Amino acid sequence: MMGLRKTFALVVCMAFGLLAIGFAAPPAAAAGSPSIHLWMSRAGGWGITNTSLQNPGPNLAVTLGDNVTLYLNGTDNRNHNWFIDFNNNSAVNANETNVSSPTFRNPVELKWNFTAYKVGTFVYRSRFEPTVWGNITISATPPSNPLLPGGENTVLIVAGVIVIIVAVIAFAAFFWRRMGKPGTPPPPPQ
Repeated sequence: MMGLRKTFALVVCMAFGLLAIGFAAPPAAAAGSPSIHLWMSRAGGWGITNTSLQNPGPNLAVTLGDNVTLYLNGTDNRNHNWFIDFNNNSAVNANETNVSSPTFRNPVELKWNFTAYKVGTFVYRSRFEPTVWGNITISATPPSNPLLPGGENTVLIVAGVIVIIVAVIAFAAFFWRRMGKPGTPPPPPQ
């Protein structure tokens, strides 16, 4: 009889442990690998196609830690580069060199990678024409994290927690009946 009570206590503790894990914070999202295609002309600006050039250029959005691949193209046979101007002074500073691409020009497309390492909304430019710019936002978390309230899987998480609670109650009721009331002698052997 004492063995059943210890088993019951162990099972209840394990169930509450699993329940606590279900309410724990979700794991951090793994870094992504977004690809962005950009075209640039000193007269036309930046664009996601060679016919959508504008100044300011398109708004870009990535997540902290992403390994971003840029495919950079020129459209005017002039030298260009791409960099994030963290301090918005129109020049590539020491802390911006790791987010500054090599020089590119048409007709050769430049494939270049950088890691998004600073959260905020910043200006991107070409150091050869700093008045042509656009905004890039580096978010701390992805725009739609399905493990946070309001995400697609919230209903599934709540349903899972309810199933666990019902299972614990059913299991407890089964063992409670099987153990009998405290102080009641065991039934006679047959």
